[in-house]
Amino acid sequence: MRVRALLAWINVDLRAIDYNIKQVKRLLKPATKLIAIVKSNAYGHGIFEVALQAIRSGVDMLGVVNASEALLLRKKGIIRPIVVMGAITKEEMLELVKEKVSFLVHSRRSFLDANSVALITRRRVLVHIKLETGINRMGFTFDEALQVIKAIKQRRHLTLEGIWTHLASVEELNKSYTKMQLFQFEKLLNRLSKNGVRINEIPYISTAASAAAMLVLESRYTAVRLGISMYGLWPSRGVAAWAKKDLRGKRRVTLKPALKYRTRLVATRRIPAGSYVGYGCSFQAPKAMTVGVVPVGYAEGIDRSLSNMGFMLLKGAVVSIVGRVCMNMTILDISRRPKSKPGDEVVIIGRSGGKEITATDFADWAGTINYEVVTRIPESIPRIYTK
Repeated sequence: MRVRALLAWINVDLRAIDYNIKQVKRLLKPATKLIAIVKSNAYGHGIFEVALQAIRSGVDMLGVVNASEALLLRKKGIIRPIVVMGAITKEEMLELVKEKVSFLVHSRRSFLDANSVALITRRRVLVHIKLETGINRMGFTFDEALQVIKAIKQRRHLTLEGIWTHLASVEELNKSYTKMQLFQFEKLLNRLSKNGVRINEIPYISTAASAAAMLVLESRYTAVRLGISMYGLWPSRGVAAWAKKDLRGKRRVTLKPALKYRTRLVATRRIPAGSYVGYGCSFQAPKAMTVGVVPVGYAEGIDRSLSNMGFMLLKGAVVSIVGRVCMNMTILDISRRPKSKPGDEVVIIGRSGGKEITATDFADWAGTINYEVVTRIPESIPRIYTK
């Protein structure tokens, strides 16, 4: 697809994905398994292409959020192990078992469904148990996890492939809460060992996502879930600050953002002082100015909260959003580049000249996080991949 024919597009640098995986990998022991989290269309980057690159870069497993994502990857020929990390129905379990996809068991209901599917299909059902240690979303209590794991070990067709928990506060650098959660997780592993469960035979024991993998050595266990950092984005500014240098002044980790988001001007006009711009007349021109329209709005991932307060880049200049962000259009003050014309490139996320807008900048202006910014870019925006 030719870029010149597009009005809005995403560039994804798969070389950056490879670089970021290797940056985190060098922090880990060689035997530590990597689970590449490609859920939600690979955080907006494109699930199939990112999955392929992650495999080329040596990850051991792919993590998705639902059965549809797992089955899509299988249909496209991905044979690497896949785990579904979100809630699924019994009917979806049946499909996943046929495709040799593992999934998370997080409640008594999901355990009973998995056991029923194993009895129906007479096939090996791979499950990961999630322990609730403090985020209070999905997962077994300590006693429930003990009972369920013992029950799995007694079932012929159920195989315990992993034990997980999810840390709530690593991105905020809250070590005390993290240590409490890790204590609960370690307590479960110790109890299981005393009850004859061979922990070393469970391949995916995991508590660490991107932030913990970098910051908390004791959280790494046998598998690390690599999400936001794989895409070259920091889990938080605190983690980014930690990565800058160690006690010897050497940078611990560097990341390369993989995604750039660009569009084009589709209209320009000169307006006199006092003119109103956009819905609700929320912006009034303080002086004569030139405005330009880009064909992206909140349906294309430009948060409406950026009305009158967000920015883009045009020919190396920072241009501000004026008026309210519309469903499919956004208006910019392009007075700093008044000779711009329809067809000229506008950068939403990425570089132009010596200036850069990152997904984190975008998130700060919108009062959210970089995860949300990239994930909410719709799949309808074409992705162009560099290998």
